Amino acid sequence: MCHNKCHQLVSLEHRENVFKSYYALGCHNLQTSYLCNLITVNKKNRTYNKNTHSRKEFIRIYSFPVNLTNVDTSYIKVCKDFFKRSFKISDGRITRALANKVVGTAPPKDARGKSAAVNKVTTERRIEVINFIKKFPTSTSHYSRHKNLNKNYLSSNLNISLMYNLYKQEHNDPVSKYVFRQIFDKDFNLSFHPPVSDSCKKCDIFITKIKTASEEDIVKLNEEHELHLRKAEAARNGMDCDVQAAKTDNQTTVFAFDLMKTLATPSLSVGIAYYKRQLWTYNLGIHNLSTGDAYMYVWDESIASRGPQEIGSCILHFVKNYVSTEKLIMYSDQCGGQNRNIKMALICNFIVCSDYLSPTQIHHKFLVSGHSYLPCDRDFGVIEKQKKYHPEIYVPNDWIKVILNARKKNPFKVVQMTQEDFFSTVLLEKDITNRKINGEGEKVEWLKFQWILFTNDKPYHMFYKYSNNEFVTFSCVNLSKRIMAKPKELQKLYPNGHSIQKEKYNDLTELMQFIPPIHHDFYKNIEHNK
Repeated sequence: MCHNKCHQLVSLEHRENVFKSYYALGCHNLQTSYLCNLITVNKKNRTYNKNTHSRKEFIRIYSFPVNLTNVDTSYIKVCKDFFKRSFKISDGRITRALANKVVGTAPPKDARGKSAAVNKVTTERRIEVINFIKKFPTSTSHYSRHKNLNKNYLSSNLNISLMYNLYKQEHNDPVSKYVFRQIFDKDFNLSFHPPVSDSCKKCDIFITKIKTASEEDIVKLNEEHELHLRKAEAARNGMDCDVQAAKTDNQTTVFAFDLMKTLATPSLSVGIAYYKRQLWTYNLGIHNLSTGDAYMYVWDESIASRGPQEIGSCILHFVKNYVSTEKLIMYSDQCGGQNRNIKMALICNFIVCSDYLSPTQIHHKFLVSGHSYLPCDRDFGVIEKQKKYHPEIYVPNDWIKVILNARKKNPFKVVQMTQEDFFSTVLLEKDITNRKINGEGEKVEWLKFQWILFTNDKPYHMFYKYSNNEFVTFSCVNLSKRIMAKPKELQKLYPNGHSIQKEKYNDLTELMQFIPPIHHDFYKNIEHNK
């Protein structure tokens, strides 16, 4: 409590004006000089108990301006607490400002940020962390490669904490976890493969925009979002209707297909495995929506890649062996690199025009991204859950064991693909012109396709629409050249085999020390670039 009642001597408005004037000086050194002018430092005149040692050798007298005009400024004596509160400063700020006043020299200059940080990480140590992070193999995502060309992904089994712990095991004088994370975020464009997620990016964007939009824009955004959700719901309802119709129509087969996330092989618990490139095992799931049967097409990258021709070859194998109906309806997501492209379209055209395959028409429908909820996703979730009971995976065949054991009721049917099962569309492409304009002079926009139709009575004619609504009329583009011909036989996609990169082969060779000898021949015989 102030005995002088300083707060009654100066109005609140005047204190605020003084405060604003003080901070309007801007410069720290000018503010220090201003404070020094308001504080008088005198040597202590008397001591009541001379036998007691006191650290207090000086006394401070605090003044406060009561007239802000440059002509006549008067001051009143105030208490220390009132002075501190008025300028919103601490004891330490006052002590530092008066450091040189007793000896008669100028107030100290601001030295903040002038000296080197004691805990600053040296360039050498930063490079050490960067080189460590570079040791972990990365991959691109087929969903994001067109959106962020430089984005790479680390294994989903990794995280920052695990990487930092591995880093500490290698270095006796590690940087802090905060610095490690800072370098990871600023010096790399890396992320971890997320678990399978059905989050819709378009919905996320709508929600973000609505939070900061004006009332007028909110109404418009809500209308657009509602239209988007209705399209998604209509596509889902269309799939449900197709499934119900197929159950009573023995000439219609409805199935969904999707590619599971890449399966690292070998999958080991030893720390060094995180730094090594592993062999990718691929699994394409095909789920018959009419019967509930699920087929898993498995191969690894030493056999083939995972592009549209590989996906189309799996579809072709499925049709040859498991489809006997004339009408085929396929559902998939909108991944342009694998499902919605000219190569996949040519394989569908080849199927309906083939004399030895049953389907005479193929409908390929695309569900709205983020709202697909394909049965394949549930199948993959069951497989990932089963993986927990198989901690060590040594060769691709071990993944097949996981898949076979994943579902007890109506187990998954596994098809192990070989190089003989993969076909190329190169001969088919010679018979077409990938036209960008249809017969009506309209631009053909592949990325907007929601429904594609091929029939055997119109070879190389692709019917399409940008909606899943059955009442919307199809547009048509004729892909054939002037000379009409039925599709040729397909040639092998890898007549000379398929090889992996030498660097990956070397990493796999190093991992063989953690793999039982019975599996060593598999890795030794993998074709690789010399």
